[in-house]
Amino acid sequence: MNPFGLPAHQLAAFARPVLQYLPAGYEADDAAQAEIDDVGSLAALASPDVVAARIGRLGVSVSAWDMTERLLEASDDRTVVSGLRYLNLDPAFPFVAVKTTARVNDAEAVDALAAQVAEAYRGVRVRGFTFWEQPGLKLSSAENWATVMAGSVDMAARADGRDLTGTLTISWPVAATDVFADYQREHQAWRADAPELSSFVSESGQEGLQEAADQGLLMSLRDDLGFAGLAAATMSPLFGRRAVCMLDVFLTERLRGRGLAPAMQSVFLAGQRSGADTVWGHIHAENLPSLRTAQKLGRRPVQQEYFVSLSAY
Repeated sequence: MNPFGLPAHQLAAFARPVLQYLPAGYEADDAAQAEIDDVGSLAALASPDVVAARIGRLGVSVSAWDMTERLLEASDDRTVVSGLRYLNLDPAFPFVAVKTTARVNDAEAVDALAAQVAEAYRGVRVRGFTFWEQPGLKLSSAENWATVMAGSVDMAARADGRDLTGTLTISWPVAATDVFADYQREHQAWRADAPELSSFVSESGQEGLQEAADQGLLMSLRDDLGFAGLAAATMSPLFGRRAVCMLDVFLTERLRGRGLAPAMQSVFLAGQRSGADTVWGHIHAENLPSLRTAQKLGRRPVQQEYFVSLSAY
């Protein structure tokens, strides 16, 4: 038996959708195993201890059952896993993340999932649900959320060769505490000044930045006035391939508007020593500056998170 008590052939079926739009250059076997491993990670969220910890951390008034990752359907034709989430940990915005063995690439498939989610979570008043699919789908009932932008580390490292050392000091901290207080202060000020972006561009936590530092993937910038920005990433596979996942690229207000973000990422990727040949990251569809920067570095959309509001159902 396997995660959620699924037989092996039903578990293996979670790879079917991704394999139909897997970008060229990725190995099908690796991608398939990554999808199976992801189901195992979701099954871990069904642990009573994990459920209790999540409810306590979020401070939400939901039952343990509502917070438990679960099967909505399990058959040879279609298996559906779902779990309760909160947008940027906001208790006022509950939604459901869905993973299924069937393609969700037309209105009929979206409507079927909407009916299942609405029935299963009717006591939680969730706003809607999300699913991952091929980028660029035209689904009238769905809006684009995060886009997975991926490309070659080498290409991105060479895409913008500007020398930043004339005005900036670059370092690779081994302790996140060296930069976190300055970063947090500047990031919160930016969020206050950019409310249109703040709902989907979250602040990196100190724990996440320390993980980046432990992997040699935290770079700090300073100028004559002090902290000027940082770039952070972590080792996280994409479709089963060893890869660098960008967590954060942040510049203080005095450096914004100069087109430095691509150069900063190129310097970061040229300086890291992970051995990975792929760089990727989640970028919200409305975060146009970050999307343009990724495109300038040769990264392209390979997967899309779609959100469907249940208000129309």
